Amino acid sequence: MKKYSKLAIISVLSGTLVACSSSGSDDTNAVTTGGTTAAPVDDPVSSTDTGATTESTTGETTTSTSETDTAGTTGDTAAGTDTTAGTDTTSGSDTTAGTDTTAGTDTTAGSDTTAGSDTTAGTDTTAGTATTAGTDTTAGTDTTAGTDTTAGTDTTAGTDTTAGTDTTAGTDTDGAGTDDGSSTDGATTDGESDGGTTGGSEEMNDGDRITPSGTSSLGNPPTLADPFAAPIPSPNDSDPFGADLEIDTEVAAAGGAPTTPKNLRIDLVSNDWAEINWAPSNDDVAVVEYRIYRSDGHIYTIRGDQTSPAGGTQDELNKYWETTSFIDCNYTRFSDQIHACLLNGPTPGDTFSYQVTALDADGQESPRSNTITVNYHVETNAAVPKYDDFYKRDGDTFAQDHDLSDTSFFLDKFDLVFEDNFDGPAIDETKWQTGLTWGDTRIINGEQQYFVNTQAQPGFGYDPFKFDNGDLVIEAIRTPDEFADSLPAVCNETDPTGNDRCQFLSGALSSHDKFGITYGYVEGRMKAGNIAGMLSSFYLYHRYPGLDKNLHGPEIDILEYLGENPFGAEDAFQTYHFVDTYHSEEGDHLIRSAPTMFHKNESGEKYGDDYHTFGVLWEPQLIVWYINGKEIKRITGPQVARQQMNIVTYLVAGSAWAPTPADDDAIYPLQYRIDYIRAYQRPEYSTNGVYPDQ
Repeated sequence: MKKYSKLAIISVLSGTLVACSSSGSDDTNAVTTGGTTAAPVDDPVSSTDTGATTESTTGETTTSTSETDTAGTTGDTAAGTDTTAGTDTTSGSDTTAGTDTTAGTDTTAGSDTTAGSDTTAGTDTTAGTATTAGTDTTAGTDTTAGTDTTAGTDTTAGTDTTAGTDTTAGTDTDGAGTDDGSSTDGATTDGESDGGTTGGSEEMNDGDRITPSGTSSLGNPPTLADPFAAPIPSPNDSDPFGADLEIDTEVAAAGGAPTTPKNLRIDLVSNDWAEINWAPSNDDVAVVEYRIYRSDGHIYTIRGDQTSPAGGTQDELNKYWETTSFIDCNYTRFSDQIHACLLNGPTPGDTFSYQVTALDADGQESPRSNTITVNYHVETNAAVPKYDDFYKRDGDTFAQDHDLSDTSFFLDKFDLVFEDNFDGPAIDETKWQTGLTWGDTRIINGEQQYFVNTQAQPGFGYDPFKFDNGDLVIEAIRTPDEFADSLPAVCNETDPTGNDRCQFLSGALSSHDKFGITYGYVEGRMKAGNIAGMLSSFYLYHRYPGLDKNLHGPEIDILEYLGENPFGAEDAFQTYHFVDTYHSEEGDHLIRSAPTMFHKNESGEKYGDDYHTFGVLWEPQLIVWYINGKEIKRITGPQVARQQMNIVTYLVAGSAWAPTPADDDAIYPLQYRIDYIRAYQRPEYSTNGVYPDQ
C-alpha cells in the first residue's frame, strides 16, 4: 500500500537505473491469491511467464530487483491523454468546469464519477486525471507531467541506478528502413558549463530562433481528431509528477466500504500498453483489493497477497500494490499468467475507458472512481493532440506539424549539438568519461565484466578502446590472472545472482559532466556484438535523480542487444525507466519501468550482422524510438523525462540477463563497434546542455 509519510529528501545518490535485463528462468508463473474476496474470473491465475526481464543497473538499494520493469507517471499527457485540474461545480450535471469530459464520461478526480454521470459538487481535486477523445474542453490548472531536475541546482551527489530493459513477448511494430550512414549537418552550439538544465523558450540561441510553425511538406503529418480543440493544459510545475495526488483525505465510514479511489489518471501511453495510477482508498480496517474495470467488460484485479515464484513478476505485483498503479498490459511479466496480456492486452489503435474500485476484507466494494479514456497509439505516425507544457514555447506545434515516423521528415529543423565520429587515435576527453556515474564500488545486475577507467587508471595495463577503420571498438577479454591485484574489492564480494564478478575486462563511455541534453534527437550508428554473453547498450541517463517532488531519475534505453538471447529472438530492445516520486526514500528508490519493447530486424538477419542506426526523439511528454531512421515505438505522458541526461554506451560481458561468454579462445576479444554518436536539438532547447569545448 502507499505510504502516508512525507516526501523524503534525497541528498546523496550514487547508483544507476541502467540498461540491462535479468534472467526470467525463475518465472514459473504459479500465482496464489489469498484473502476472502474472490477475484473476478476475468483476471485468471495461470501458468508460465515466458518473458525475460531486464536488469536494473542498480547502484543503490531499491524496492525493485534487477528484474524490475517500471513505467508510468502521473499527469497530463499528449497523444490522446489529458489530465486536468480545476474546480468542479457541477451538481448532478456533466458540465464541469476545469475538467475534460470525453465520450460521455466526466473525469473529475476526487469525485465518484461513474458511467458518464457526475454527481459531485464542490472542488475537483483531480489535477492529473487523464481523458482523451481528441478534444479537450478543460479550464483550470493541470498538476501533472514531469519535472525539471536541473543539473545545476540539484545538490545530490552521484547518480541513481538505471533499470534495464525487460525482454518480453509482445507486439512487434515493423518499420525499419535503410541505413546509409549519412548525417544531418547543423551548427554546433557551445553551451553552459555549470551543468544547468533549462527547458522551454526562454533559453534560445542565435537570436531566439524558434522552430517554424506550419504543417511540414515532408512525409504525411497526421490529422488531429479535432484540430480546433484547445490545447491540453500544462502540468503544474510545482508538482510535475503528481505527488500531491497520492493522498486521499476522505475518512472511511465505520463498518462501510472503502472510500472511492481518487485521482485516477494516465501516467504513460504506448502502442500496446498504458500505465494508470490513483490515490489509495481508505478503510476503517484495510483495503485488500482493487479492481480495474475496462470499458470492454474486462476486469483486472490487484491484491497485496498475490504471489509468484518468479522474482521479477513478484516485484511487479508488489509495485502495483504499493503504488496503486497498473500497466495494461505488462507483457514482460504477465504474457500468459495472472493478467494474461497475450489474451487481454490492448493493441495499437485501441481505445478503452477505465474505472477503479476498492474492496475490504468483507467484500464491500467502493463506488467507482472517475473515468479515464486511453487512446493507444497506432503503430507509426500517431496524431499528437495539441498540448501545453511549462517546458514548451507557447504555440509550439512541432509534434503536430510533422510526420514523426521517419527522421528525414523533421531532422532538418534541428541543429547538430554533439558529434563524435571516433576517428581516434584516443577517446576525446572533452566529450567522454571512461567511467560511469556510479564508479567501480558497485556491481550491478550480476554483471561479470569490470569496466576499465582508462582516464582514472592510465597504468592499469589493459585498454578496452581501440580505433579501427573509422570505428571505436570496445573490446572485452577474459581477465588475465596478473590483473587480480588491480581490481577493486567489490570484485571479491559475493554477487546476489551467484555470478562470478570481474571475470572480464571491458569499457564504458559516459558524457556526464561533459555533455548533457534536455530534449532533442540522439542517434548512434553501431554494429552490436553477436556472440552469446554480449550485451551492447546505448542509452540516455540522468546525471542527478532530483529532490523531493522533482525526484525522477529517468533513463531512456535506445538499444539493448543480446548477442544471443536465451529468452527469445535476437531483437533490439528499448525501454524507459524512472524513479517513483512519492514512494521513494533516501537510499531506497522504487524504480518503475515500462514493459520491454522490442523490434525485429525485417531482413531476417541479426542486428549484430551489420551496422544500423539507433535513435530516440525526446520532446516534452513524448518519446519516439527509431531504427535506421524509422519509427518503431513511442510513448507519451506526463512521466516522460524532464531532467538533463547524458549519453552512455558500453559492452557488458555476462550478467543476470546475458549468459557467461564461453571459455573459447576463438571468440575473444568480444567486439562492439561504434561508427558515430550524434545529438541534435531544436533551437528552443539548444542551449540547455553542457557542451564540450569545440
